[in-house]
Amino acid sequence: MRKILSIILISILVISATVLPYGLDSQISILEDSVDMGTVGIYFNGNIESRVRLLVEKDGTRYSYNLYENDDVQIFPLQMGNGSYTVRVMENTEGNKYKTLLSKEINVNLDDYTVTYLNSIQEINWSSTDNAILKANELTKGMNNDADKLEAIYEYVVNNIKYDYDKVSNLTVFYLPDIDETLESGQGICYDYASLLAAMLRGVGVPTKMVKGYSDLIPNEYHAWNEVLINGQWKTIDTTYDAAYVQNNKNVDMYKLASEYNGEKIY
Repeated sequence: MRKILSIILISILVISATVLPYGLDSQISILEDSVDMGTVGIYFNGNIESRVRLLVEKDGTRYSYNLYENDDVQIFPLQMGNGSYTVRVMENTEGNKYKTLLSKEINVNLDDYTVTYLNSIQEINWSSTDNAILKANELTKGMNNDADKLEAIYEYVVNNIKYDYDKVSNLTVFYLPDIDETLESGQGICYDYASLLAAMLRGVGVPTKMVKGYSDLIPNEYHAWNEVLINGQWKTIDTTYDAAYVQNNKNVDMYKLASEYNGEKIY
């Protein structure tokens, strides 16, 4: 069972594909308006019935994402450092074959790259009016220190969000976290925990990454956790792991050893 759950999680966290209705009025744009914040915008109000994905590449490293038909601009990170990126919108033609619908070269040159980890993006989707962000502001009211903000939000998450063991069996590869749904239901998987913590911290101005990969603490399972910028250093935080301890009245260190985590993708 554990192996099956791992395969499902990997599919959810890695695979990128969607099916859209066919028509003649497909509109696709790659927008550079937010490049100075370390992101790229995709407008995709398309009538395409085959699978569509976004590929973001730099220096041989590739990130792929689901693209959904949407009237709003979808935001994706340019998280691989300064330099030249190739951004492609790809349509599946057959099997594993894709054709390029639109491609653009984008140059990123940021003085402070931590700004990248303050944005609302597809997998860490938030706005100032979301209940989760309102809660984050409530929890950190009057605080000016990022370490204090982290501790306040961390304590709330590990005490109030339980791991949803039943959720995994009902998920599809199209799943994306919904921070307000996680907050209101009080349940989630590691992907939900990591997205929620990242959104809440970003919402109060604390640069936070969501990382996907593997941890020695949860062997042989694809996992998601966070790295939070505190006093100039990226601190490893794992609310999924810690919640199980805290909710069983066991002590656990908030800061994890980076050596116990092997990140494969960073958002």
